Amino acid sequence: MEKYDITIARIRNKNNLNDSRFLNYYERLLLNDLTLSYDEKFFLLRIAVLFLKSVDSNIALLGYRMILKYSILFKDFKPLYDVALGKDYIPITKFIELRYWNELNIEDSFSGEFLSSYQESFKIPGDKKNTYRSLGQMELSEFSTQEANIAVIAPTSYGKSEMIIRKVSLNLNKRICIIVPSKALLAQTKKLLIGNSLIKSEFKKIVTHPDMYRDNEPKILAVLTQERLLRLLQRNKTLAFDLVLVDEAHNLLENSERAHLLAQVLLILQSRNKSFLVNFFTPFLVDSKSLSIKNHSITSVKDKPIKERMKIERFYACDISKKKVHLYDQFLNKTFLVTGEIFTDEIDFIDKNKAYKNIIYLNRPLDTEKFALEFANRREAIPLSQDIQSIINSIGKFIHPKYNLIYCIKHGVLYHHGGIPDIVRLYVEEIFSKQPAFDCIISTSTLLEGVNIPAEKIFILSPKKGNAHLTASQFKNLIGRVCRFKEAFDPNTGNLRMLEPEIYLMKGRYTKEDFSLFSFYEGRVNTKLLLKDDVKNPLLENTKSTKDTERVLEYLENIEIGSSGLTNVVNPISELGKLCFTNNIHDFEIISNEETLLKNLEYYQSLGLGLINNSEALIKAIVVIFFDNISLFEKSDNVRRLKDNVEARNFYAMFLGWRSQGTIYPVMIASFLSYWKKLEEQGENMIFVGSKWGDKKRGGYQNLFVDISEKSDTERVNLAIAKIKEEQEFIEFNIIKYLEILNELKMVQTDFYDQIKYGTTDKYIISMLKNGISFELAQLLKSKYYTYFTIDTFQDLVEVDPSVVQAMRDYNENEILIFEVTCYI
Repeated sequence: MEKYDITIARIRNKNNLNDSRFLNYYERLLLNDLTLSYDEKFFLLRIAVLFLKSVDSNIALLGYRMILKYSILFKDFKPLYDVALGKDYIPITKFIELRYWNELNIEDSFSGEFLSSYQESFKIPGDKKNTYRSLGQMELSEFSTQEANIAVIAPTSYGKSEMIIRKVSLNLNKRICIIVPSKALLAQTKKLLIGNSLIKSEFKKIVTHPDMYRDNEPKILAVLTQERLLRLLQRNKTLAFDLVLVDEAHNLLENSERAHLLAQVLLILQSRNKSFLVNFFTPFLVDSKSLSIKNHSITSVKDKPIKERMKIERFYACDISKKKVHLYDQFLNKTFLVTGEIFTDEIDFIDKNKAYKNIIYLNRPLDTEKFALEFANRREAIPLSQDIQSIINSIGKFIHPKYNLIYCIKHGVLYHHGGIPDIVRLYVEEIFSKQPAFDCIISTSTLLEGVNIPAEKIFILSPKKGNAHLTASQFKNLIGRVCRFKEAFDPNTGNLRMLEPEIYLMKGRYTKEDFSLFSFYEGRVNTKLLLKDDVKNPLLENTKSTKDTERVLEYLENIEIGSSGLTNVVNPISELGKLCFTNNIHDFEIISNEETLLKNLEYYQSLGLGLINNSEALIKAIVVIFFDNISLFEKSDNVRRLKDNVEARNFYAMFLGWRSQGTIYPVMIASFLSYWKKLEEQGENMIFVGSKWGDKKRGGYQNLFVDISEKSDTERVNLAIAKIKEEQEFIEFNIIKYLEILNELKMVQTDFYDQIKYGTTDKYIISMLKNGISFELAQLLKSKYYTYFTIDTFQDLVEVDPSVVQAMRDYNENEILIFEVTCYI
């Protein structure tokens, strides 16, 4: 096909664009003007065909956008069919054939038999749903099977998870580790793996916890977070992997402890096996070289850029105070005023513009819950079907009847953030996907971590993640959560309209007064932008070496000698110092404080307290040995409170006691309420809750406190739920590290160690916990359904009979636990 020299710069030139017929007709097309005449439509189609031949990929994409919009608006799918066929967008052509065959008269234009045969070559072999792939999807899937260091940069809906499973199935003779960014993805990934018959037959056990591996096992398939992988490597000094698959690999670019740790474990893996292969999987990345790690033997990572674009987003800019909505066009970098219904506020606008399923994005968990409640308050209650009532009852029994989530459910609204218990959060994703009654889910950035839910539109009320605006990559990842191909091309419910995802960026009460909707879009989706990866991790090649680089590499060298590439590194002189490194302690500088740590240890041992066998003794040992006379880093706020505040020490001793007894949520909530009531009676109304939930200041610049006397019973219940989750994570990621050190120093009584780490000394329940099963489900299975599973406690191998699901339903067990057990079948 002949190409034409039309560039985006020439199109945008004011002399060419302003007052032109093209701009007039194009604007009307974008704004769904059905009064366009035959001649005007013909003009637009001619221009679109000309654009499709341009050497400028952005102009070619603009041509496709015009064809796509025209076909959807006027329900004339022949132009889209022809263009999609030429681009090998076979999912589109097959969907058009399925829905609009009679209108197309394909036999008159093509050899119908030849065309059908050609398209069948794009069908996924053995797929019962008759799923077809585009050429780009096929090429990317094939590329992902390579025996090399590769980066699979797969846009949302391109089957990244399926590629990971296929990669494992093609390398069954290798020692494989899949690194995932969160505990929630451990169960999700494991379920996909055991769903593959080849993998399930080859690997009887999938390691999801460092304690599951036995060093005499000849091969291993592991799914681990970077923290768990480091623990596994530290406990097994000779363990090496042949193939490592890094999911959500863009997290490596960040300047955070978790990103540093991800780079560090890859360097350790390299030091143990020079020929190991690493595959990165990410929904976005500009250049695979951005993933290159300093002092890493991998000098090149192959990638295969995907240039095809079947979806073209429609970006709306909504100014709530001015009551105006504009459509931002990423190709012309212009906005067009949209006329529509008058709206009063964010909720009114969403209600008038929502689709069947919608995501509402906010930055803070506190804002998320408040907005969800306000949204629910403005709606009528939904009919309480048997399914909905069962959901309400299950959450009420599992957490608390006054949980805000239950009130929202009664009004067809769900919310999703990190303060929700993990299994409940997964359950929320499930019911949003399966239940038609729920049309809106209000969420924080927890949706960015590989969460796949059906949604047609997204309303972004706060354009931030943490303290900063969403970057271009983060924004792209977020908006990729809507209009997934699975829903767009569904034979029964699909709609080509979903190839134009609607993104609503809103300026209102969750943005600053000077926030510019246009500038935000211009800096993230403007097609003329030359995007660059935002590389901040000091361990990556594309960052300048700094003191941070040296510090992190020196830390690594103390974890694993010979892995950092550095020489003359100062090493700890004591077992205590070494254990601080191997347990990833980051609350203080280890080397400079080692002498003090040893003095603290000697002092503690001189007290003659014996083995640590209760939570009060554990907290005392941690504070005396690791915090007394130690300069803590500024970022370690909770640890600093533990060091300086007697009440905080008493609180965490109490919380560890709950953990050691496997205390369930309703009991912990009741204890929190009682504790706060007691403080209130003593005149101590200001309660520390941290930055996520605080709305009051007390001698500082941040809202870290709440006045408990101002909170209703329901508000107190929900604050308790959020705090329990937050404190559980603090103990999991901070306190347990110190427990491990003390245990390795032979200072902890064995049964107490198991009770704190697992909440029980029962070996059967511990094996289930190591496999990712929640404590509540493990207890239930052992007490009532022991005939439906087998456990090898030596190998930590758990097999669950699928018939347990029906048995649990017959006994009216909690739907949350029934849902959870399906994740392990």
